[in-house]
Amino acid sequence: MDVNNSNFRQLLPDIISSIDNSCFVAIDLELSGIHKTFGPRNTPLNRKQNLEERYKEVKSAAERFQVLQLGLCPVSYDEVLETYVCRPFNFFVNPNSEQKFGLDREYVVQASAIGFLLESGFNFNSTYTSGIRYLSRREERYVIERENRMAQEPKEDIHIDDASQQFVKDFVAEIQEWVDDPNPTFDFVNISTVGQGVNSYQKRLIHQVVRKTFPHLQTLGRPTFVQVIRTDPAAEKMKRDERRARFETDVERGIGLRHVIDALFASQKPLIGHNLFTDLINLYECFIGPLPSTLAEFAHVIHENFPTVIDTKFIATCDTETATFGSNLQGIWDLLCTQDYPAIELDIGYTRYVTSRLAHEAGYDSYNTAQILVRLVGRYQAYLRHHQQANNGDPESMAIKYLLDYLHRLDRFPLADHRIDIPKRLPSLESSFWKIFTNKLRVNGTLEGLWALEK
Repeated sequence: MDVNNSNFRQLLPDIISSIDNSCFVAIDLELSGIHKTFGPRNTPLNRKQNLEERYKEVKSAAERFQVLQLGLCPVSYDEVLETYVCRPFNFFVNPNSEQKFGLDREYVVQASAIGFLLESGFNFNSTYTSGIRYLSRREERYVIERENRMAQEPKEDIHIDDASQQFVKDFVAEIQEWVDDPNPTFDFVNISTVGQGVNSYQKRLIHQVVRKTFPHLQTLGRPTFVQVIRTDPAAEKMKRDERRARFETDVERGIGLRHVIDALFASQKPLIGHNLFTDLINLYECFIGPLPSTLAEFAHVIHENFPTVIDTKFIATCDTETATFGSNLQGIWDLLCTQDYPAIELDIGYTRYVTSRLAHEAGYDSYNTAQILVRLVGRYQAYLRHHQQANNGDPESMAIKYLLDYLHRLDRFPLADHRIDIPKRLPSLESSFWKIFTNKLRVNGTLEGLWALEK
């Protein structure tokens, strides 16, 4: 389902409910650029990067590039239909923010990445015309601190030029006369010039001089004049409270798409991705704030918020021989899509991807990731049961071997093994069954090849 700036507020409760009621959530990002490793010459002794070096490289890229699209696919299980139900959401991310917040983001566009997205049918106009704005947690803190500072700090004085000296003397005298009058005709005095009104410079002078010369009075800007009235403490407090309430409403709306990210973090649902290492880093930098300086610190933050993360790229390449094999998202699904079980389908009303293959649209790729997880692990579960019943050595190792043979070495795969009894439902993600796959992320091109988060 496409979510844009017109329907976001209406759909937000349903999106959050979908996350809260899910078994797991699959994600995908599209970016304005990606990190590039130019071979071993970038590292000491002409070797591959280690994980720490790769983290710093991806972190640096995430600080320069922008998330352009977010895909989110909460998946639940329907006990009656015995099927997994997907609700994929596709969000264009608008990097603009409200001018009143004092933010003006800058980001880098990588020509090759933009060219690739254009070839895939990505609509860059939609990013700005219908994309959803957001404030990261860091930016929200900045906006609030800025507002507090502006409310407390005295406004900076401007210079009174020679041509305005007489104007100032005249309106000060006019105000003083009104103040000294025991029975003034009106409970205000309007400051203007004969026939011309006052310009913006003159208005600022009136506000400034009254604030310093008549602290018991207050000024109200009007289109062609400035009105001076006596200060009413109760009215002043009400005015400040109303201003603060408007500001807080503006911030709540300004948070925008980050409401979805906050719901995702708060849910602590198992988080699924394909090549998840890069997406986690970019997701955090865009919507949360500055990335931790070390990979260990980042691992702690991620594991604290998401106790279970699963990388389908790792599942598809989880032994030594296949660790460097290709594991294209669409290619894996093309192999698994004819598999009947576990059944997985789109929910009613989420039919955008029923007949359309929109590779590299974030919503579609998050949906594909969810499907791949269910089908891959369902197949592994069938192999595991088979080898447990047959007493064939180490059942886990044998099941992994059969799964990877199926994915990468079909020429070696016995035809009879295609007809295994695949279960209709996966074990709970909280069970020990998943320990072989959870919190292990594939990071190709590094010495370690794998990022393992501590359990």
